[in-house]
Amino acid sequence: MLFRVTARCIIMRDGLILVQLSKKGDFYRLPGGRVRPEETVLQGLQRELREELGISDIGEAKLAFIVESFYRRRSGIVHEIGFYFICSLGDAEIKPREEHLKLRWVRPDELDVDNFRPSALAKYLRKLDGSSDVYPQYIINVDVGRI
Repeated sequence: MLFRVTARCIIMRDGLILVQLSKKGDFYRLPGGRVRPEETVLQGLQRELREELGISDIGEAKLAFIVESFYRRRSGIVHEIGFYFICSLGDAEIKPREEHLKLRWVRPDELDVDNFRPSALAKYLRKLDGSSDVYPQYIINVDVGRI
């Protein structure tokens, strides 16, 4: 079993959420990625957004969700702890810096368990309107059947 820690950013503008398409093109997820062992979660988030989107400052990042996920990969089961932050970027320019990145702004109601990972987070993101305070919520996500 692999263990991973990830940090991802919820970026909203005009009622839309920024998502990135997976490399295979079969689902969406929020921008961000794995946290390195020598980094704090916020340092990892900042690095990932700088590398992927050219964003140099994530501003005040508010922890919204902690998602403990179990999912299957070719190498076996992955146990992942994901930290999801609401990031206020203002009018910062967002442009992919990695060739494989395909970004899209979507309405929260477009996200569902079939096209978003972690699938359990989709229903919580659909309730976000960008104006209300969010308190960290812990979510368990299992995409492999019984463990």
